[in-house]
Amino acid sequence: MTPSGNPPTGRPHARAVRLVLILLFANLALSIVFAGLTLLFRHGILDYQLARHPGPDPAKTRDKLALTLWTRPIPILLVAVVYLWVGRRLRQGVRAAYLRVRVVSLVGLVAVAYLILTGAYPPWLRVIQGAQLLLLVALVVAVNRRRMRTGFPRGPKRPRPRGARRAAFTLVLIAPVAAELTLGTVKVKMLWLVLLYLPIYGAGVLLIRELVRRTGGGRGSILLMGLVYGLIEEGLALQSLTSPHLYGAAGWAPRLLGVNTAYTELNLPYHVVFSVLIPIALVELVFPTLGSTPYLRRGGLVITGIVAVLGVALLRVSVPPSEDPGYVLPGAALIVIVVLVVVLSVVALRVLPRRAARVRAAVAVPRPAVAGVVSAVAALGFIGLLYPFAGARHPAFTHGAWVLVPMLAAAALAVGAGLALWRWTAAADWTSRHRLAAISGALIAHTVFGVVANTHTVPDTAGLTVIGVVMIVLLVLLGRRLDGVPPAEPVRARAARS
Repeated sequence: MTPSGNPPTGRPHARAVRLVLILLFANLALSIVFAGLTLLFRHGILDYQLARHPGPDPAKTRDKLALTLWTRPIPILLVAVVYLWVGRRLRQGVRAAYLRVRVVSLVGLVAVAYLILTGAYPPWLRVIQGAQLLLLVALVVAVNRRRMRTGFPRGPKRPRPRGARRAAFTLVLIAPVAAELTLGTVKVKMLWLVLLYLPIYGAGVLLIRELVRRTGGGRGSILLMGLVYGLIEEGLALQSLTSPHLYGAAGWAPRLLGVNTAYTELNLPYHVVFSVLIPIALVELVFPTLGSTPYLRRGGLVITGIVAVLGVALLRVSVPPSEDPGYVLPGAALIVIVVLVVVLSVVALRVLPRRAARVRAAVAVPRPAVAGVVSAVAALGFIGLLYPFAGARHPAFTHGAWVLVPMLAAAALAVGAGLALWRWTAAADWTSRHRLAAISGALIAHTVFGVVANTHTVPDTAGLTVIGVVMIVLLVLLGRRLDGVPPAEPVRARAARS
């Protein structure tokens, strides 16, 4: 460190950074060459891989391998964009960029070593992989040299707000309970399945909350990230948005461009509200003193992201192979979903937080009970119009133009109630009691629907009823703690007024 406390920026440090950048982009160049060669000689590579692992159905195995080859350039393109951004930030002396390079170099080294050991590609391509492995070894060494470490010193540790850890764990537990348990999709005798959902729901929603609050995002950012969550879980992990067999979703309504229309219309908004928005809002009501303060430090955020990714992988390898064996997400659908996830994430975390501080509007807000009733009617009506009631398939609505009737009605109900609640939440008179009432209405309505539609035995009905009663009692107890404090606002909005 220099006497002024700034990181050293002399010629030795500049040379160390330049070496890291050269190795970083050399590795990227080899990755692009490797991806191009795999596409150029894809037929020979497919024959090589098929000869090694023919599988029970060679035709399906070949299609799956071909999809892997065709989708390889997509992450390479995304990595190229990230490398350009990280390289620029590294030259500016940003410690976060340095940490990202350390992680990328180590992950890349492990990934390339794994590909070489598995022998997934012909020997002549493994020569390129070997060169890439040597580059990554050199990059790991270069980025961890003392000269690099001292050039990006660790800043003072930010103190953890009191109660932040409890708030984080509470959110991890509430997310799967609100989304799955209180709807009855997890039967009482199979409560252990909640453990399967903890990584993707708990860590996933906590990650969303931390990213949104760290970037100064508000309700709009949370809604968009909820949509991102739904696309990842349903589109990539479960493949249920396009699968012709999983959950019987293809029989809910006619498919359009290979998409299960009614299932998609129901589940994407459902995840926005019940998987993401309600758990985050509830926890911020339970811990009002924390407001929109992040719950995690940087290390906790990294761990949460890793657990969330592992949760996606766990869901992918556990549910589709047993419920819809052999189905592979089409390449076009994969590209569309990935692009949507990237675009929505950028808008939610980069575009919306840059807008001017929110001004509380002069809008007439009804009593909390009215907000609760509106929320309950919207939730019950939306789910009831789209969900196959008690397992029925509504043959009158699964063919022809009649299918548009319940789908359009559900969309109109959701949009109308959503706009009303959006305007009310922007008003100066919207309090924590209003927020709790809206949350309670939605939760109680969707549990009532679960009792009617998702329980078919006396134990299941009794179990979900008990869960609903316990939920109502907890919501009432939370209501008694509230004193009309306005809901938490984005960090940047509060800073702009101070």
